[in-house]
Amino acid sequence: MQKWSKSVAIVTGANSGNGFAILKKLAESAITAVGLDIRTDAIDKLKAEMGDSKIYSVLCDVTKDESTEAAFKWVDDTLGGVDILINNAGIFKNIGIFEHEKPMSELALNVDLNFTSVVRCSRLAFKSMEARGAFGYIINMNSVLGHYVAPINIVQPGVYPGTKHAITATTDVMRRELNKMKNTKIRVTSISPGLVQTNLFKTEVHQDDEEKILHNTLLPEDIADTVCYLLTLPFSVNVNEL
Repeated sequence: MQKWSKSVAIVTGANSGNGFAILKKLAESAITAVGLDIRTDAIDKLKAEMGDSKIYSVLCDVTKDESTEAAFKWVDDTLGGVDILINNAGIFKNIGIFEHEKPMSELALNVDLNFTSVVRCSRLAFKSMEARGAFGYIINMNSVLGHYVAPINIVQPGVYPGTKHAITATTDVMRRELNKMKNTKIRVTSISPGLVQTNLFKTEVHQDDEEKILHNTLLPEDIADTVCYLLTLPFSVNVNEL
């Protein structure tokens, strides 16, 4: 982690759950950590508790071009640019594609937050990294259920698993694009953590089922440790998916 000690990391969806744990862990590792979210009360409280640690909060809706561009511009202008991007923001609200009685706007939110925002933020991060010729790392948080086999059927096929599965393909596309570039110092990894004990988990799992599967779930701190593990790897090592 020492090689990243003077680096700047952006974590989307950082006000709770995995994003909050990742932001805290990065700050504890002497990385300047910027949390983007539509609420920042928890980030601001953490900043106060940690004292002089380099934690910043930026109000940002990553589903909106103007809001996201403004946030990344602030990081460029104030902190010199982003070196690490953690695309963590997401919503765990599954809707069947053919559930026509539900408004299209509900499906669109899943697509915008779980998929399009990843592309939006990655483009802006790449622009900042490439302009400075910096070593960079983009980490895409993938499906919380992608590789988890539960004793019950938690999520039916629908927009949520569809949008997150798209991140697997998109991360591979990003990697292929980067491989074609000469002298690029940017890597990209997809993390599929399985089921994690966050508020998203609690809203989608029935209380009776929660007790059955709780012992099989990870903690947000486990995900933060995984991110830090990736950052400890030499720049010459690229992990495609974890």
